[in-house]
Amino acid sequence: MAIADGLTTTCTNIQSSGGIQTVFIREWNSTGSPDKIATLGTGTITSIADSGGTNSTWGVYETKIETPVLSVTGASVGNANTYECSLTFNLPQLDLARRNSITDLQGKCLQVMMLDTNGTYFVIGISGTLTGGDGGLDLAAASHIGTRPQTFARLSAVEGGTGAAFSDETGLNITLTCTQYELPRTYVAAGAAVSISATGLVATVS
Repeated sequence: MAIADGLTTTCTNIQSSGGIQTVFIREWNSTGSPDKIATLGTGTITSIADSGGTNSTWGVYETKIETPVLSVTGASVGNANTYECSLTFNLPQLDLARRNSITDLQGKCLQVMMLDTNGTYFVIGISGTLTGGDGGLDLAAASHIGTRPQTFARLSAVEGGTGAAFSDETGLNITLTCTQYELPRTYVAAGAAVSISATGLVATVS
């Protein structure tokens, strides 16, 4: 892609806020068949659907406000551009439901989406490239997405405890990571927007 122009910085850009509102997690190919992922242009995803369907189901993880953070660290060596993506969030209280929920993530190939405070949906664990860089080394998205994803996210760390004093916090700090060969994509719905159930625990993504 040619560099045709630069970027402006406006009042809206400067006043944008930090933080993540909601975390969404699902397993790759959870129905036993390849997922269908649609991308449009550079850096976007327009559809995430189960095989044979028109949408996908995600678990919604409510976290303690002002604790979730998405970190991205990139490196370029030769033709390869590598991005280490990490999402850390807090689940307050060390109860059975939270422990079991995190146990269910162990060993799974995950897709992770997060809604930030500016209304942007970031996605990690879904990527349009495998090898990174130019030089004709990238596999087309159609060659691997939904059939043999290698840029999935995974549960990489869990830290927490009960605390000692009555005023101490109790809960779990969860870290999900993935290695991608492009920056995290933005989910921009081509059809219906993300719909969260009345319980607030399940989301439907078209």
